[in-house]
Amino acid sequence: MNNNIFMEELFYIVTFPLLLPIIHYFYSHFFFCRIENKFQIALLYSLYFGCHLTLYFSSWPGSVLLTINTGLIAILSFLYRGNLKWRMCTALFIMALILLSDAIMQPVYSTSGYIMTLFLSKLLMLMLVYISVRISHAFGEGSLSGWYWVVLFCCPFISILGIVQLSANQLFRTSPILIPLVSSGLLLINFLIFVLSDRILCVQSAQSKNQLLEQQNTYYINQFQLIKERHEESSTFQHDFKNILLGLRAQLQSGEDDISIKEIDKLLGNVENPSGICNSGNLIIDSIISYKAQVTKRYDIPFFIDLNIPSGLELDTTVISVILGNGLDNAIEACKAKTNIDRYIKLQMHYLNDSLFMRIQNPYVHEIRMNTYGEFFSTKSNAHSRIGIGLKSIKKIVDDSRGLVDVSYSNRLFQLEIVLFNVIIPETTEPKEIRR
Repeated sequence: MNNNIFMEELFYIVTFPLLLPIIHYFYSHFFFCRIENKFQIALLYSLYFGCHLTLYFSSWPGSVLLTINTGLIAILSFLYRGNLKWRMCTALFIMALILLSDAIMQPVYSTSGYIMTLFLSKLLMLMLVYISVRISHAFGEGSLSGWYWVVLFCCPFISILGIVQLSANQLFRTSPILIPLVSSGLLLINFLIFVLSDRILCVQSAQSKNQLLEQQNTYYINQFQLIKERHEESSTFQHDFKNILLGLRAQLQSGEDDISIKEIDKLLGNVENPSGICNSGNLIIDSIISYKAQVTKRYDIPFFIDLNIPSGLELDTTVISVILGNGLDNAIEACKAKTNIDRYIKLQMHYLNDSLFMRIQNPYVHEIRMNTYGEFFSTKSNAHSRIGIGLKSIKKIVDDSRGLVDVSYSNRLFQLEIVLFNVIIPETTEPKEIRR
């Protein structure tokens, strides 16, 4: 009897480490691992294994052990970078899979049968995680409404509590077949919730991409109109240039030097100030800045730009559109307030050492509020205490690009600073400086 117990405990210790790469595989698919060194990852997971064994051989109540084990899996999520709510949901989902994978096995009362179920439950866990990873496309990204979050949290949580309570029920003990059946049902429900949330996120992602494409098309159309106007002005100037010279020649012959000089200055002004305020040689940057400049002009907001970037930067159109578009939109929204007397917007973009540095500054008069997660509330009048989508989108896309973002506000000056690394340019391109 003692030998049987020893064998069962030994094989439990031997088979449990099989869960560690499965958990890491699941986490790393949906979130970016903060640690690149594989040895360090293995060491941290080994530490988790040691903590689990200590709890396993302790005499604490089952409810306490379950809570601590769930907390340990949640702590493992901090090895990965991503939204905290998504990581906590994933931790609960993993814990539910572990318990349901064990509970779904038909109860056995022999040592060899118990050892077999240990291996089969780990194999089932691997299959479930693999299927989850294969069918998901957007899980762990984006944001859900309040009720979806409640369902996503409660479903695995209730499944964990339910299977523990049912396993202690006398009816289920006298009818062992009920536990695998109930576990299968709970597993199916969890998977349906998982798939549903993934599909909702896919739809949201598609809508967001469509909106972004529409915004980009607006920028490009605006830039095309500016280029078209510039071409028409140039054609008109070339057509009239000969007649203008004849007029100047006549004025000079008649001794009207002052008038001639004024006419020449006017011509130089037309040549030096073509339509469109930005011509850095980067179409998407020029399009966005020129478009937003028209908006600032409409609201009588001074707009200063300081660009020192080379033409032909290999930039991700989506990334730069989200950063500049949302960043300037937020600055315009802050400066639209009538009480913002000293309003202005200053945009700086500099390129150095394969990195693109961006800074947007603007005064503000409204109250800046944040939630407990450090997310800014929207200042729009119709927002009703919602989280500001613009800054959240910027932080996410910069984070996905492995860049840096810093938001600061003091002395009524709001500042957004962003750095994008590994931005490549053609070797022959020189930085182009634009100030306005």
